[in-house]
Amino acid sequence: MRYLAVLLCLGACDHTVDGQKPVGGNVDSDAEIQRYLRRAYLDLTGHAPSDTELADATTQLREQTNTPTARGTFVDGLLQSSTFATVFIDELENNVFGGNDLDSQYAFVCGIIRGTVPACQTCTSNDSCACQCANLPSYLSEREALRTTETDYAGGMSSSAIERRYAMAQGYYVLAGTPEGIASSLFDDFLGRPAEADEIENGRNMVIGALLPGSPAGLLFHRHGSNYGDLVDIVFTSEVYREAMVRRTFNRYLARDPSSGELAHFVASLDATDPDARSLVRAVVASREYFDQ
Repeated sequence: MRYLAVLLCLGACDHTVDGQKPVGGNVDSDAEIQRYLRRAYLDLTGHAPSDTELADATTQLREQTNTPTARGTFVDGLLQSSTFATVFIDELENNVFGGNDLDSQYAFVCGIIRGTVPACQTCTSNDSCACQCANLPSYLSEREALRTTETDYAGGMSSSAIERRYAMAQGYYVLAGTPEGIASSLFDDFLGRPAEADEIENGRNMVIGALLPGSPAGLLFHRHGSNYGDLVDIVFTSEVYREAMVRRTFNRYLARDPSSGELAHFVASLDATDPDARSLVRAVVASREYFDQ
């Protein structure tokens, strides 16, 4: 299995001699470079490059002999665009809301409350979340706050901070039903694996909350928690979460799992308390493996 360029002192893989010829290979053609560029644009921005964007990026990579550094600079530009933030949020919401986007999810949740709570059934608003009854005002405020996530992510907020917002939202976890279901959903949606029996039990206890404020309710990943907020914090600052970030990125852009060496390398490269997936995406999309696919 091939390793990513960044793991193997990858600058040497594309080192050139006599001006343009890479050691042991041929210079990449414009057609090969443009195939890579089109794929990167589609993956990271959701649209194909314009003729001008394609021509400019092709010239940039050709003049820099298509090194990993040159590809990394190109990828940086896409990651800093608002269109990448749009793609990231769309894919996140599709995952955590089971195929819904934000507005569809809250319309569904608020619609259930409006239709089942007698005090809400006389509401005439076209927007169920805007009804001033039961706990619908809190859903309205929550939805409006989540509508800023795309702008916040484009502004530099980490991917883990964005994902925490969704994990903490009533509109996310309310449909899981039971405390066991809520704990299980966190594992499925953010850790990429089913929770084991003891993990569900300890997560359940934290969702229910400690009998005495501040006292432990459960133990997960060697840390005690007293409430749902603690559970979310434990999940998002765990090595298990960082491993899931690496696996998601590899599967999303390379369609394979990382090797044990790649997993260890990239997990160690992430901030332990506020990890951001953009560094992973940059490394993968700038790699020779991604270019050659």
